[in-house]
Amino acid sequence: MKIVDVNIRELKVPLKHAYALSKAYGVQTTTCNIVVEIVTDNGVSGWGECDPWAEFTGDTGETVISLLKGIIGPRLIGMDPTDIMAIHALMDSSLRGNHTAKACIDVACYDILGKTYGAPVYKFIGGKLRDSVKCFWAVGGGTADETAKAVADVKARGFYGCMIKVGNNYRIDAERTLAAREAVGDAFPLIADANQGWDVRTAILYGRAVEKVNLLFLEQPVKYTDINGLAKIRQSVSMPISADESVTTIQDAEQLVRFAACDYFSVKVSKNGGIAPMKRICDFAADAGVDVFFNSMHEEGITQSASLHVACTVSNLLAETGHSFFSTMRLDGDITDFKYWTEDGVTKLRNRPGLGFEINWDNLEKYTVRSCSVLR
Repeated sequence: MKIVDVNIRELKVPLKHAYALSKAYGVQTTTCNIVVEIVTDNGVSGWGECDPWAEFTGDTGETVISLLKGIIGPRLIGMDPTDIMAIHALMDSSLRGNHTAKACIDVACYDILGKTYGAPVYKFIGGKLRDSVKCFWAVGGGTADETAKAVADVKARGFYGCMIKVGNNYRIDAERTLAAREAVGDAFPLIADANQGWDVRTAILYGRAVEKVNLLFLEQPVKYTDINGLAKIRQSVSMPISADESVTTIQDAEQLVRFAACDYFSVKVSKNGGIAPMKRICDFAADAGVDVFFNSMHEEGITQSASLHVACTVSNLLAETGHSFFSTMRLDGDITDFKYWTEDGVTKLRNRPGLGFEINWDNLEKYTVRSCSVLR
């Protein structure tokens, strides 16, 4: 089997509601998704997705398409897509970094692998330990009353935990966090995500101000490069610390463990470069005694399904809360059937060949703003 073409689409999908993040990221109202279809000479196609976001991943739809069409894609022609380690070796030798662009190729190749051999992707990455993963929700910025109401609604809808976006004025964020805890009681898991919004001192002030909230963890309070800062915050506050933007590669993961900078890794298929490197980070974390939290960006169902397959295989899945499999539910439309995989707050695998999703062609066409292929 050989790759004969790579079809590339850029999607713009509005969010149902504006999403207020940290001061580093601002307010999000739409998402950019790059979707690829890898076409083979035996009629099997595989679908992949990545989710570029300039402030977070360092790339845009424009840069990802340029790399896929001009550098990565042409070199894939003639390769066997089921030789996934060879695909990664070619991509890494062709292009330094740019994990987001590589992620969609990785995901599409795994989809082909599963379809070719008639088995779900999890079978090829160690086999499943579970059939489903609990799902949580995330709420953006607002007043203390608005945050309390939003988090209470998340609990009422049956989700297993809620992430509160912070990273702005720490005093206001502390008030919002305290109000959320009062609204949902002590047992409901709460996470605060600062998305690189603070410096070390401010993060410590926030952490001490919300000690009685018993946060499950505080995520990425400082810039992704500030590993020493993460370690200092971890030593200074009572709640665990999770690294997100700071853990893109396996080398990042090794450095975080070396400096004892965090308690958890927040992993994402698109950020980490695909299923294979994400799984490698999770396995390293397991050996290092670090649990992993499966997070998301503004993802459509292709990326979400890839993440779920990995989550169902890892031994060190953070058990105290749900994980981020709600992304398609906050978008204007899903280009797959993934949103139906979650019932009563639990996201369940579909035991179909490949990644198991079905494409919603009407929505795919609706949200496509441009398309091309490697050969045209």
